Amino acid sequence: MTSIPQHNYWGYTTPPGTPTVYSLTNSGSIRVLWALEELVEGSMLESYNLKSFERSKTTHAAPDAMKEGFRLGKSPILTVSPANAPDQPPTSFVEGRLVLQFIADHYSKGVWDPQTPQDRARDIFFQEFAGTTVSTLTSLTLTMDVIPEAAPWLLKPLLNLIFVPLKSVFKGKLVEPFEFLEDALSDEKPWFGGSKLGLADFCMIFPLDTCVARKYFDPAKYPKLGRWHRTVHELPAYQRAAKKMGEYNNIKA
Repeated sequence: MTSIPQHNYWGYTTPPGTPTVYSLTNSGSIRVLWALEELVEGSMLESYNLKSFERSKTTHAAPDAMKEGFRLGKSPILTVSPANAPDQPPTSFVEGRLVLQFIADHYSKGVWDPQTPQDRARDIFFQEFAGTTVSTLTSLTLTMDVIPEAAPWLLKPLLNLIFVPLKSVFKGKLVEPFEFLEDALSDEKPWFGGSKLGLADFCMIFPLDTCVARKYFDPAKYPKLGRWHRTVHELPAYQRAAKKMGEYNNIKA
């Protein structure tokens, strides 16, 4: 069996240097780009390097060039070498939630740390809820949506007969999670991280952006959740992140 290098482990006593993000258009790397832009804006991080990649126009897959950062080539990927040894082979960090945790641990200076033990438990819960319940149902609904779209025109009518009802089923399963997220927000806790922006909010934005763009989510039915989404989109750091991605939710920068 071929051995592979250790990933997602910072094995140095010295701090990490300038990170590099491998970002794919229309992907979950929006979470990492937004987080890094927040740190740059707050002067906690001087800069970061960005390697942008476009999806295939036919298969929507990532190019093989992304495997330079990590062998599976799935976005987002973050690579970093020690600050005192920038020529050292970089360590790769993958899986969005884990990348965000590494960024928080090594660059954020505690700015996203929850203010109370209750908020800490809330933040961890909604990180997981975003990455499992919401993302899974969103991905299943999206799959039912895009298969007919990508099919040759002669097959579209048949595939629509099969997949449109399935899309409706999975879209309906998003209602309860949306209601749950709506009830979790309040004037006292307007963020999924609690009283202030936290890692859970970075985790939540990608599936919610997808649901809004695909009209799986109606902000009028969930005013607090809709307000959270609008607030994020009004943040300069988020806007810069979306622009740097190049194309996001079929909107080109």
